Amino acid sequence: MAIRLLVVDSESSANTFDVAALAAEGVLADVTEFASPDCDRPQPDVIWFADRAERGAVARVAEIKAIAPECRALLVAGACGSRALAYLQAGVVGVADFGTDTQRLAEIAHRVLGGAYYLDPDIAQVLAIRHVKRLLEPFNTLSSREFDVFCMLAEGFALQDIAEQLGISSKTVSNCQTSLKLKLGLDGRDAMKKFAQSHGLISG
Repeated sequence: MAIRLLVVDSESSANTFDVAALAAEGVLADVTEFASPDCDRPQPDVIWFADRAERGAVARVAEIKAIAPECRALLVAGACGSRALAYLQAGVVGVADFGTDTQRLAEIAHRVLGGAYYLDPDIAQVLAIRHVKRLLEPFNTLSSREFDVFCMLAEGFALQDIAEQLGISSKTVSNCQTSLKLKLGLDGRDAMKKFAQSHGLISG
């Protein structure tokens, strides 16, 4: 049976979807630029949407789910390590950047509809490395919260965004930032980013 795929607000990639090739792979794709319900559109089985950095993951997923409340699987593209985790916690089952690879997109759609999770290999590697590195020097001196704040600071998140995503106050984030500078001997975002990259905690 064919999978109905809805692609939401992919301005940059809307023209790269080969609908005929996807149909040959058992995926019926519909591309829309706006996250709004359409009574005439059949309910999709899978929704693929782009990350929007200005929106929190929970709010973004709620916005997308409003389009098709019965949809069984959500995929997101463009999410970095920390945002990928936030999306997974918010109910997304896949983080996938498939570019123009129609066959790969079809495989991922079939996989997540079957109940599996999907993570792009690069993101999966970063998350796995983070899990191990937080137990090793020099990161073992950090609390779990400090480590999460460090990764997000290195990825370029604003303090308020970090607070919202982690469910803590901006003051707590600021205190963590001060503690990180002392414990790791790093001064400023650029130093944190380079340090995180050198330890494989964020992608280059």
